[in-house]
Amino acid sequence: MSEYIIELENVSYKYPGSSEYAIKNINLRIKKGERVLITGPSGAGKTTLCSIFNGLVPHHYGGELEGRAIVSGRDITEATIGELAFIAGLLFQDPSSQLISPTVEDEVAFGLENKGVSPEEIEKLVDYYLRYLGIEHLKGRTPQHLSGGQQQLVALAAVLAMEPEIYVLDEPTSNLDPINSEMVFKVIHRIAKERAKTLILVEHKLEKVIDIVDRLIVMNKGEIVYNGPFEGILDDINKYEEIINLGVPIPQVTQLYALFKKSNKINSSKIPLKVPEARDVFARYIDLQNQERIKDACLKYTFQDKYTQNRKEPIIKVEDVHFVYPNGVKALNGISLEIYRGEFVSILGQNGSGKTTLVKHFNGLLKPTSGRVIVDGMDTKEVKMIQLVKKVAYCFQNPDEQIFASRVRDELAYGPKNLGYPPEKIEELVTKVSKELGLYELLDKNPFELSMGQRQILAVASVLVMEPEILIVDEPTTGQDPKGARKIMDLMKSLNQQGKTIIVITHDMNLAAEYSDRIIVINNGKKLTEGTPREVFSNLNLLKKAHLEPPQVTQLALELGLPCIPLNVQECFEIFSQLWREKDE
Repeated sequence: MSEYIIELENVSYKYPGSSEYAIKNINLRIKKGERVLITGPSGAGKTTLCSIFNGLVPHHYGGELEGRAIVSGRDITEATIGELAFIAGLLFQDPSSQLISPTVEDEVAFGLENKGVSPEEIEKLVDYYLRYLGIEHLKGRTPQHLSGGQQQLVALAAVLAMEPEIYVLDEPTSNLDPINSEMVFKVIHRIAKERAKTLILVEHKLEKVIDIVDRLIVMNKGEIVYNGPFEGILDDINKYEEIINLGVPIPQVTQLYALFKKSNKINSSKIPLKVPEARDVFARYIDLQNQERIKDACLKYTFQDKYTQNRKEPIIKVEDVHFVYPNGVKALNGISLEIYRGEFVSILGQNGSGKTTLVKHFNGLLKPTSGRVIVDGMDTKEVKMIQLVKKVAYCFQNPDEQIFASRVRDELAYGPKNLGYPPEKIEELVTKVSKELGLYELLDKNPFELSMGQRQILAVASVLVMEPEILIVDEPTTGQDPKGARKIMDLMKSLNQQGKTIIVITHDMNLAAEYSDRIIVINNGKKLTEGTPREVFSNLNLLKKAHLEPPQVTQLALELGLPCIPLNVQECFEIFSQLWREKDE
């Protein structure tokens, strides 16, 4: 009997109607009980590969499969999708797409009923796995009414209850906020520790899971470009740089280590993945005693708020705003803040903290229960929404909730048409904005044929054609790989440099640190703190209250006792380079 539970030989696959391979020339063997992490940019073929393991490819999707794929001794082309589903349990990226039952316990029982398990055994298994994941209190609840993290744990309970040989978890935290992500990661760590099952995990947050896996697989354009231990990516610095350029989210402290390794300044055998490991490594190499040297190294990276002197009248003023939804839920609790013309502001906070409720007050989608919101001199309670829409554009978190037209051209033209623009002006704006945002060649395409990243850019373009002064983008990087996320944020920065006021709601601390002029943290419907990224990310106690973590390099500098706040890897590299001990020191 083979020691491998998965064996793929020269596997390639095309989806129906496609002339291009989604995956090609895949040769992969995974041992029983092995834990494998798969990563890579969007469109790399990660989900397609995972869909082979449980027979969704080719049985559900159809298409053309080449090569040989063996899962638990069965050729997937000869096994049924039902048989394979009991061998490889697949947890999808979006839990809501997987949840179909009226109650939590019905959801967990559904697969077991199809498997022919007796009602008594089903009841035992459902109770056991709800307790195992700590969600037994959700019994009787409707899955669709749960938080994202709770939904993901219910979907995971349904997978575990089937007791498959292989757990396949496809980006289980990509749509979750930090609290819910942490909830799911804790469970994944527990499963890896306690269960001798094969675990295949697709994930972008490498630093959260890399210590529980045996092997890293990096994919790009349907092919495997790296397959080996995580530490091995630094053995070949050219291969490492190729992986970084793909947008693979290597932890910041590992990137920092690689920069010093490349310059032959470091020879530690321990490659840091997390802040405590990095602290132990770098404390041996940098001078933490010479205060004059530290002062010089940190001079550029202390609290410098270049906006304090230049602030004029705010373009948005929020004055003691309370907001209560019709069902009685209090979303905002006396919040006051100001946003200035031409700023790039990131709003941080957990799901349910009030971020989206707050920004919907800026364009009149919501009106305060009490208090005032003033937008460019207009009290939002006293003006029509059409007046605010011309000035403030709002992009939804999910572009698919915003996009409705059958052509990109029509999607872009819809807003200006509603504002009464003449046809020639509409055509001029559609052409201008589509060229600026890289959509011109796609004008006659159906928006739903575009990639997630392209649809996100289309959503932004569809409000930019109305020439707003203020652009609000709600979670623009959700579901994006790091390269796609950076592309969206680069677009936001470019618009900001053209004079637009940009307000971004995000869970991505690294991007907030790098792109923002100012950060506002919302917690329980109130403003917890605000300031420049260096000011906000230096206050670890306040961040902890909001369940937020600063970037790894910021934490590293603080843990080493340095009086500076690097916001990205390059800044930290520059600081440490100035403090580097020579060999004879």
